[in-house]
Amino acid sequence: MLLGLGVMQACNLPKLARKEGAFLYKNQIAIQEKKEARLFSSDLDAYIKQRPNKKLVGINRFALRMYKLGMGFPNSWIGRNLQIKLGEAPVILDSSLIEVSVKGMRSFLKTQGYFYPSISYEVVGKIHKKVVIYKVSTGSPYHIYRIEQHIADKFIDSLVRTQNEFSHIRLGNPLNFENLLKEKNRVNEQLRNNGYFSFNKDFVSFDVDTNMGDFHTLVGININNPADFKRYHTYTIKDILLEIENEDTDSLHQIKDSLHFSNFIYHANGFPLNPNILDRAVLLEPNKLFKAEISNATFNRLNDLQIFRSVNMNAMPINEKTDTPSVRYIIKLQPAKKYDYTIEPQAITSDQSNLVTGSSGRNYGLASQITLSDKNIFHNAEILQLTYRISIEAQRGANIPKNPFFNSYESNLSARLIFPKLVFLPGLDRKWTKSTNKSMLAASNIYEKNVNWIRNVYAIGFTWQKNQQYFNQYFSPFELSFIRTQFNNKELEQTSINDPYLHSVFSNNLITALKYGFIYNNQSDIRRKHYTFIKWDVLELAGSVLDLACKTFDIGTKDSSGNNTLFGVQYFQYAKTFADMRYNRYLDENDRLAGRLAIGVALPFGNSPNYVPFDRRFFTGGANSIRAFLPRSIGPGSYDTIGNLDRSGDVRLEANIELRFNIYNKFIEGALFVDAGNIWRIKDDGRRDAVFHLNTFYQQLAIGTGAGIRLNLDFLIIRVDASFPIMDPRKPMGSRYILNKYDPALLWQNTIFNFGVGYPF
Repeated sequence: MLLGLGVMQACNLPKLARKEGAFLYKNQIAIQEKKEARLFSSDLDAYIKQRPNKKLVGINRFALRMYKLGMGFPNSWIGRNLQIKLGEAPVILDSSLIEVSVKGMRSFLKTQGYFYPSISYEVVGKIHKKVVIYKVSTGSPYHIYRIEQHIADKFIDSLVRTQNEFSHIRLGNPLNFENLLKEKNRVNEQLRNNGYFSFNKDFVSFDVDTNMGDFHTLVGININNPADFKRYHTYTIKDILLEIENEDTDSLHQIKDSLHFSNFIYHANGFPLNPNILDRAVLLEPNKLFKAEISNATFNRLNDLQIFRSVNMNAMPINEKTDTPSVRYIIKLQPAKKYDYTIEPQAITSDQSNLVTGSSGRNYGLASQITLSDKNIFHNAEILQLTYRISIEAQRGANIPKNPFFNSYESNLSARLIFPKLVFLPGLDRKWTKSTNKSMLAASNIYEKNVNWIRNVYAIGFTWQKNQQYFNQYFSPFELSFIRTQFNNKELEQTSINDPYLHSVFSNNLITALKYGFIYNNQSDIRRKHYTFIKWDVLELAGSVLDLACKTFDIGTKDSSGNNTLFGVQYFQYAKTFADMRYNRYLDENDRLAGRLAIGVALPFGNSPNYVPFDRRFFTGGANSIRAFLPRSIGPGSYDTIGNLDRSGDVRLEANIELRFNIYNKFIEGALFVDAGNIWRIKDDGRRDAVFHLNTFYQQLAIGTGAGIRLNLDFLIIRVDASFPIMDPRKPMGSRYILNKYDPALLWQNTIFNFGVGYPF
């Protein structure tokens, strides 16, 4: 109702503008040159100092309308909230801010090499709809025609020249001030990694000469010597003092506790830690040149041990007035608590697929998880984590009894032992100084009981991790899981006799796999408004090593179907890859555009030529997938028939795009979204239109759209999404576009509501 009243207030805006002053309605940037328009429009927009009133999903100046509406309730709670919380005072056109914007645009273009741009502006429109048009002609950019290096110290000059091939300043490139800053940082990093401890980037300067004609410029790189005829010196490391700051020990014990190692002097102060762990983490060496990258790597490795509350590392210069200055490192470590625990009560939802009726939906329930941690358990900085999770859910359906209310139960006990090194790979562990390295041994047992089955999963695996700032890699040379499943439904058990899909779901299976993948995430870079997340399980290869061993050593037997078994259990062979790519783009302070692309392929072969294990297949639909379709309700392809229970696939293709916008005080957010995708079989199993083909897959995409609302509690996001189908691949060709068939009643009947915690992607 308030929204409608706010829109009606539009007719009063001219009257308000005549009273308050001309309202800014819109900013436009018109760049004459097409190439530069593509490159710089968004950058120039960032320099506009005055913004029009905010809009909400196509409603221009929504906040202004709420402000005007609040004026109708003076001195009341409703009026104050409409004006302050939802509303925004009118933005009165200010010519001085326009001039500041033009000045900022000129400065920016100069940093890009456009020294003589022409920028003017024009104000057009009615008094309550003033539009400021910034008219920009960038002119020709300056290009680097000549580079000169002016470095007073011959040793530094020679050193810098050895890496000129990595310079950010190159002949023929446009003169870009950002590249000059990058070059300054690069030279500083190079020198500090070659012993020049006292050097910093402010000692690097540039001369830019634009008087060469034809928009050519000369760039001079300058490094002057310090004042008073001094010069820069390289520093060596004199010694390293490492101390555990243990509050429970006295000063006398601290003196007796000193140990001398080849690289550092160690004061343990009674802390029970194998010094070899510190020797591996401390990459600094006495009598070696100071290198900033080695210093940073040492800090990261000590911090990544996760057994210290804080790591304080200082390099103190010694004998600076001599020709052989040095630094002394003092490293102080404060131990963290040895034992720690967390308890997490949870409200949960999960996908539901009734294997008897073929119906789909969502389960809702409760869970609780407790995690116990023992840091430095064996005095080698290992961390043991024990996690126990218990959950209960309510499965609902036409043929499912309503008593008891919670009819699904899961118990999960897992253990992880984390090593602060690459176990069995000491050479690589020492060599990879720019990363923090870990190894992890994990084991788990899952017991699950629901209306369809009772399942036990036993798993154990070993993983190496190589972690860098934005790029983390993982490799599991060994993963073993044994899955034992039995029926908990007599009707389902009878159905499975002649159903190969159900037989594959409920047969016991053995999976031995190796896996490699990586995660790229630059969200932590606070300088970026846009960020990218990529998780790619590059390869999961299962069963090949075990199959080779069985054939080589003639172990195992064959079952009635001719498949090889080990200890009476069929082992699976397959290759799988799956990539989840997400991009989040900043539009303005209230709006973001988020997109995701998920692609996966699983290929069964060898000892299991027809099916990938049930837990390794792809499914689609649901709150975090294609939201207009219930979980596991579509696919594979456009195959759909009564009684079809198999909604799994070997190929997955899914794309999502979502506009996220602020509604109320960063507390209530809204979203508009479109989801598309499907799953397919990779091998023909007799079902029509279930196999992925390049020339037909696009005709079998499920597409849905909708809107959502989210409650942002900072530490938790609760969301509700309402969506409805646009394209339904389950329908015959020619009838799959169903949006035009909706009347208001049908639209409501086909709307699916999804409840979730956190963003869908």
